[in-house]
Amino acid sequence: MTIRTIGIFLAVASIFLYGYGLPGLELNLFVGVIVLALAAMTFTLGNQSLFFHRNVLISLIVILVVGSIGVLLGRGSMSVYLTQAFAISLVVISSTIVIAGAGELASKIFPTYLTLSFAFALVALLELFLGLFGVYFEFLTPEIDYVFGNVHRITGLAAEPAHFVHVMTPSVVAILISAFSNRLCMSPAKSLVIIVSYILTFSSLGFFVIALVLLTVLFWRASLSSIVVKIVLAAGLIGVFSAIPQINTRAVDTYNVLVSSEIENVNLSSLTMYKNLRVAIQSGIDQPGFGAGLGGHEHNYYKYLPAFLSHGKNLNDRDAGSFFLRLISEFGIPFTVVFYCLVLALWTGFPDRDEPAPIYWKKLTSTAVLFLIVARSARGGNFIADGFPFFLILYYSVYSSLKNGDLPGTVIPTTARAAKSL
Repeated sequence: MTIRTIGIFLAVASIFLYGYGLPGLELNLFVGVIVLALAAMTFTLGNQSLFFHRNVLISLIVILVVGSIGVLLGRGSMSVYLTQAFAISLVVISSTIVIAGAGELASKIFPTYLTLSFAFALVALLELFLGLFGVYFEFLTPEIDYVFGNVHRITGLAAEPAHFVHVMTPSVVAILISAFSNRLCMSPAKSLVIIVSYILTFSSLGFFVIALVLLTVLFWRASLSSIVVKIVLAAGLIGVFSAIPQINTRAVDTYNVLVSSEIENVNLSSLTMYKNLRVAIQSGIDQPGFGAGLGGHEHNYYKYLPAFLSHGKNLNDRDAGSFFLRLISEFGIPFTVVFYCLVLALWTGFPDRDEPAPIYWKKLTSTAVLFLIVARSARGGNFIADGFPFFLILYYSVYSSLKNGDLPGTVIPTTARAAKSL
């Protein structure tokens, strides 16, 4: 085992450790961030140079510059901006050091993630099994949300079921896509453990992701001769998922609040989404160019939240509860449009079972991360939680290596001797 292998393992493991943070810090320094930084440090041991993705560093600078404009215009807080900028920079730089420095071992990153996903799922199922007998560990289950009997929503090492979904979505998507490609990326037993744990979160976001993947696969390579059959199957699939109480409640409440703005008896999750949606819309109207700046959604929230929605709990007032809504609120409409256009442009397409293994795995990784972006756009406003920047940089790296055969990088010498050799 080489030092780079250890670094890759630590970096991937960090994705699963965002459920814990150092207490009492405004920075909200997750354990995952610390482990990721340690992973990046392993790439400095015995190396004369550090490798970075040049375009990733340029993107980081653009994010920090655009994110500062709203703050400089007096819309957001400079102290919050600096805190967010430090955390994002640390995660992005650490991630690109690992991914760019992995070299030929970069192909091990996603398989390592799948292996650790299996272990993560096992811990979650153990949590559920022990719960059936009334045994709980506070570090695993700080809050118990029973579904029926002694069966409760599992979280594993994640902070809550939705975060478990964030962490596990790429593995679930990869399993489903590869299964329908008749080229399973994991053994059937391990795949089943991951899928079952994902479903037992009873998360509407998780059910949404599964339904979206199945619908996508259903119409993948659709032909005119089978389109009617596929429409019927899709309608049946939607009907099955809509019968699940967690989905039905969220769907009905969300529809009602969007159509009538009636908030009485609306579940807290749908109400929170609606509040942040109203804030993002008004922010897009009043400050469409640059938004409130990085970390400025809280400023927008209490500025634009309608009076009739100001009562009760104000959840996700800092992160909008949605990556998409937070981008609009903090960075403005033009930046948001450019981001999603780049996401689509960098997608490598669905994997084909007849493709060579390296190409197949790259496309499978790209597709898995694409669905993660969709999931976090729907729910998940924290920019760094659950390894999101790491996945985004991996997404770009896969595209670049597939299209160009290598990764455009910048070499930073770590010693005077290295500098002379450049």
